[in-house]
Amino acid sequence: MGTAEYGRLAIGMTVAGFLNMFVYGPIGQVISRYFSVYKERGELDIYFLVLKKAHITVGALLVIGTLVAGVVVRWWFGMDWALLVVTALLFGIIAGINTSFLALQSAIRQRKIVALHQAADTWARPILAIFGLWFLGTNAPSAFVGFIAGTLLVTLSQGIFALKCPQIQQHWHVDINKHIQWQPVSREYFSYASPFILFSGFAAISMYADRWVLQGLFGESEVGIYTALYQIGNAPVALLMGLISQFVIPIIFERAGAMKNKAQVENSSKLLYQMVVISIMFLIPIVMAAFFFAEPLVRILTNVAFSKSAEVLWIIVCGIAIFNVGQLLVVKGLNHNRPEIYIFPKILQACSFVLLAYYLAKEFRLMGVAVALCVSSVLYLSSVVFANRHLALQKYRFHH
Repeated sequence: MGTAEYGRLAIGMTVAGFLNMFVYGPIGQVISRYFSVYKERGELDIYFLVLKKAHITVGALLVIGTLVAGVVVRWWFGMDWALLVVTALLFGIIAGINTSFLALQSAIRQRKIVALHQAADTWARPILAIFGLWFLGTNAPSAFVGFIAGTLLVTLSQGIFALKCPQIQQHWHVDINKHIQWQPVSREYFSYASPFILFSGFAAISMYADRWVLQGLFGESEVGIYTALYQIGNAPVALLMGLISQFVIPIIFERAGAMKNKAQVENSSKLLYQMVVISIMFLIPIVMAAFFFAEPLVRILTNVAFSKSAEVLWIIVCGIAIFNVGQLLVVKGLNHNRPEIYIFPKILQACSFVLLAYYLAKEFRLMGVAVALCVSSVLYLSSVVFANRHLALQKYRFHH
């Protein structure tokens, strides 16, 4: 595709990412956290009922919004950008539904099914994207057509496996007339999810500001190079944190339950801190490998045009690793149903990142953006640790 068209693909991915952050990400958090709570209450019927209503309503609104966005972008920027936006949004919708199924099956602890579909999605998307590029043209919308096809196949398979699960099947088909009190559940879900919607604004900055800063200062080619390096660096970290997120965090939530007694608090916290230590032990060698083998690794996975900036890779990996440790520690507040305590850390990370990225990129280009990522991640981790300590002190004073 070349660096410029790959940069357009990266811009399109930010559009799809917005849907995950602002819509399906918060829904996934609700799915993960409240399965164990409603199972403990013996109210899984209403749990599934409200989630289905939410997905149907949100899906319909997003499809309409996608059509409107396509028309508007076509009018102002031309057909090429309209196709990019529409295909990116459709991919975001399908990927979001797929994420919801993953969150549900992780909560039920269907580890083999989760691993199978994650692996299938990892392979299906790029393979079908290659077919899209081959038959439709070497441009970003063609790649998104392949992404859509690959993730749609995986999502359909997810749905089939989910409805075969007894824990889901017996609660899936619910007569709404028998559950007239679904509105309080909706309010409970929204109350829990609303901080994540607020977080999404800052998460969008922290995840995508670098692309848009580079786009504004230097154009698509610089975006393409940086995005390729970021994806290479993020892959092993995402794999590690994905395993923890999909397989361990549901167990932490299950141990936490409704957090009604001291044993639930202690058991969930102990497992969480064990996972933090283990993740750090794996992340350090990943950063070291990026430092020593960056150039040959980037050259093998991309080409010479990308590998010229390989010295930036280890700094990007370091920033991603530090940020993800902070994200893992956020689970402590989620156990207590207190996601709002992380609003300030999110604001601090997002604001520091976008300001540093802009000013450092003007002077040091890609290296400046990578350093900005590292510094803002350190600030984020520090503020999350502070928030967790403050939460622990509040709980201690409450019990004494």
